[in-house]
Amino acid sequence: MSRSIESQAGSVGSILTAVQAASLEILEKADVPPAQARAIVQAMEIQIAGARDTLATKHDLLVLRNELSEKIGDLRTEMHGLASSNVRQRYAAMLGQTAVLLGIAYFFVAHLPR
Repeated sequence: MSRSIESQAGSVGSILTAVQAASLEILEKADVPPAQARAIVQAMEIQIAGARDTLATKHDLLVLRNELSEKIGDLRTEMHGLASSNVRQRYAAMLGQTAVLLGIAYFFVAHLPR
């Protein structure tokens, strides 16, 4: 995999060199002085290099997708655990309330005169 990345980096470098030459040629055809044309091309290279650092590649997106899939799986597992805990607490509360109501009913039945 590192070989393919190196070959991609090499091809990007050759593309930039071709773009440099083409840009210089276009600027010189437009009667831009050579020194100014080189300065413009260098400014363009700086902008492209800055953009390359901020742009995401397909590989970056694939890595991000895999990380998000893992995080979503972890989140679903945690949510399932919380939901089952919530159901368990709800039934425990219902059982407690039923016991209290039965106790109150027993008290009234046992201690009230008939």
